Amino acid sequence: MPLAGAETDPVALKAALVVARDFNAHVTALFVKLDPRDAVPMLGEGMSGAMVEEIMRSAEAEANVSLMAARRHFEAVVAEASVELADTPLGIEGPTASWHEVVGRIDEVVPVEGRLSDLLVFAVPSGGEANQAMAAIETALLSAGRPLLLVPKNAPATIGRSVAISWNGNAEAARAVTGAMPFITNADTVSVLTAETSVTQPAAGRRIADYLAWHRVDAQLTIVRPGSEPVGKALMDRAAGLGCDLLVMGGYGHSRMREMILGGVTRYVLNHAGLPVLMAH
Repeated sequence: MPLAGAETDPVALKAALVVARDFNAHVTALFVKLDPRDAVPMLGEGMSGAMVEEIMRSAEAEANVSLMAARRHFEAVVAEASVELADTPLGIEGPTASWHEVVGRIDEVVPVEGRLSDLLVFAVPSGGEANQAMAAIETALLSAGRPLLLVPKNAPATIGRSVAISWNGNAEAARAVTGAMPFITNADTVSVLTAETSVTQPAAGRRIADYLAWHRVDAQLTIVRPGSEPVGKALMDRAAGLGCDLLVMGGYGHSRMREMILGGVTRYVLNHAGLPVLMAH
């Protein structure tokens, strides 16, 4: 899970440790430290040598401040949760955690490092770093090839006891269900939410419920009729109304000018998640 020295670091860390405790898993806290040389091209060409050196010194100092803040957050949350630190498997019951630093650009490093994890955990961005944090989340979602867990500031004490699945039959939704299967099979209740729209029929939910039955999951079907409100809001509101502490959904995007652009429902949920959301592209 990436840390940035931001005020939301503890939110993501605590959520990651909650999940790790449920599954006897390991949490790797990743800090990506910007190479000062990468800060120069961002600000344009034609600068003097003295200006370049000053920019690099400033970038280095800022990166060190963020690094120290992230490390403090990590150590405090891990100590509070009484979690064992380990760089290799200990063969013990319970969660473990480790710290990992990489120099580079966060939008390049996180997807690569994330491919060696089962789940990427992020907090919903806020404050002055929100734009940069959201860019990292979007890049991870679209190119890491792993499911992503997005956690709001006021996260519930449990994650995955009551699961809602947003299902429309698309490949992204199927990948999200696959990534969330440990949560789904371990949950006390599972609800399948199908939004009645021009491209999704209510009957689509029955097929995923039948599939989950083979995994001994008794999923309850719920039809969501968004009306004039955003589909993402309608799905989250219904999941919250059912008392769910995890929403599982596909993360959608389409190609435009050789770049991936997030779909409207996906972008709405990323920006307004009020409960933990597990998403896969």
